[in-house]
Amino acid sequence: MLHNLVIENYRLFKYFEVTSLARVNLIVGTNNSGKSSLLEAIHLLTSDDVRSSLIYLLNERGEYVSGTIDPRLERGTRGGYQVSHIFHERLQKFGQVIRISSNNNQNPNLKIALLESKDDHIPDPNQLSFFPDKDDVEIEIDEQFGYLNFEHSGFESESRVSMRLEADGLVFARPYSKTYLRRTSLPIGASKLITTNYLGYDELAVLWDKITLTPKEDKVVEALQILEPDVNRISFTSSQTSNSGILLRLNGQEEPIPLGNMGDGMRRILAIVASLVSVGKGTLLVDEIDTGLYYAVLKDMWRLILETAYKQNAQVFATTHSWDCVKAFQQALDEFQNSEFGRLIRLEKTDNQIKAVPYLADELSIAIKQDIEVR
Repeated sequence: MLHNLVIENYRLFKYFEVTSLARVNLIVGTNNSGKSSLLEAIHLLTSDDVRSSLIYLLNERGEYVSGTIDPRLERGTRGGYQVSHIFHERLQKFGQVIRISSNNNQNPNLKIALLESKDDHIPDPNQLSFFPDKDDVEIEIDEQFGYLNFEHSGFESESRVSMRLEADGLVFARPYSKTYLRRTSLPIGASKLITTNYLGYDELAVLWDKITLTPKEDKVVEALQILEPDVNRISFTSSQTSNSGILLRLNGQEEPIPLGNMGDGMRRILAIVASLVSVGKGTLLVDEIDTGLYYAVLKDMWRLILETAYKQNAQVFATTHSWDCVKAFQQALDEFQNSEFGRLIRLEKTDNQIKAVPYLADELSIAIKQDIEVR
């Protein structure tokens, strides 16, 4: 569990520090205050595979350039992920360093450095993530390149890996043999980030493979019953779409109902709870957690998240713009056995600096009752 966090030079954060993190943390703030960037930084720090996680984040943000093939010339341009945007103020120069760390018992630490490749120090190809496919169409390559160097320690592991970088800041999108990276890190490891994009069938199915026929399945069904009390079973079929491949059995219904027929909220709550029970003692991060959910069900959602995180020692970070979501969080926390288990954190941006303003449970309760704006 992270008790505190320091972020340097990542996206909006030149320097950012937050202390006294809780098991369940709700993050609020105005637009462009760094809420999503904060979730990303935590995800990178707690990830089992930081390179795959970075590619996932760039893909979710749409920070990539598609490659093209010209059949007339049998030559193409390389596509890739634009990494310059992860650095503060989007500067791109060799020597830049991102640092994300926490001073908990395991002292997790992540350093991402943008380094220049010298003739006498070209990274080992076996340690790099993307190289041209030698059997594919010939791709023009800029010989001048650098690389991202990752040094990641803590959580009983330590790693040092690199990613090859083109001169224009693109990480290759074409895989080379065994060094291929997955485009999504969601189904892998004990740190899962759910963005505002919907999870696809494949991602949900991988999660479900580790849940089905275990007590975790009952917890997912319980979550779906928040929106539809008659749900008593969920099943995945061989279909490859989110709408038709996931079926729900409802009390009193002879035929199963496709998940897609039940509204966006059902898919959202499925993604949240399936991810939470699958991280074990790890970390779940959810951007705009109330997306697609009716305000009247938010308290039950928070109650389930608090109980599940408590039972499995997971840590949860979520963002919202919604006053209803904040109020529901406070109400669920007031009823929970330990009110200090959750915390609201507001991000304030002043003069290009972002600071964290935490609210303890009793402070949040007073603010809600007196209708004091905390978002």
